[in-house]
Amino acid sequence: MRDSFLKVYRFYSRLLFWAAVLAGLCTFAIMWVIDLNAFMRKLFNAPVPAALEITQSLMVVAIMAPFAYTLLKRDHVNTTVLTAHLPLNAQRWLHFMWMAVGFLLFAGVTYGAYQYGLRSYRMNEQIWGATIQFPLWPAKMSVCVATALLSIQFLLDAIGTALIPHFHREPNEHPEAHAHV
Repeated sequence: MRDSFLKVYRFYSRLLFWAAVLAGLCTFAIMWVIDLNAFMRKLFNAPVPAALEITQSLMVVAIMAPFAYTLLKRDHVNTTVLTAHLPLNAQRWLHFMWMAVGFLLFAGVTYGAYQYGLRSYRMNEQIWGATIQFPLWPAKMSVCVATALLSIQFLLDAIGTALIPHFHREPNEHPEAHAHV
């Protein structure tokens, strides 16, 4: 069972890596849209149609998509002032509890975001830009997908913590001394 879980976990980590790469590509695309828009406006007095709407939609993906990968890599802010002095078994089960709470919280957020995005799709919600109509539902659904990825990562971390005693243990005793802040 442990080996099967680790295979699923490794597969999912590759999926999250590509979600983070997608976020980076969206950031790069935002830069190019803004640059192209400024260039076109300055030289030809003709801005890129829907440039603002495109950058706003890409911004949602750029911000939300890498959250689960950040949790996977444990590069988020992690405070261990109180828990570092607890026995290892207590730290493990406390970590399990917080991962389970995170799963429940983001499962609820995912459900709400899905309902919100589905409503937007059904009513064909659009932004009226200067020249074209721009649909809002893809950006709203991307929030749902990103929170679903984060929710699944919380669940996998909770299961891994329960199944494997040293799952996600820090290599040194005091990780805050070497924080990536």
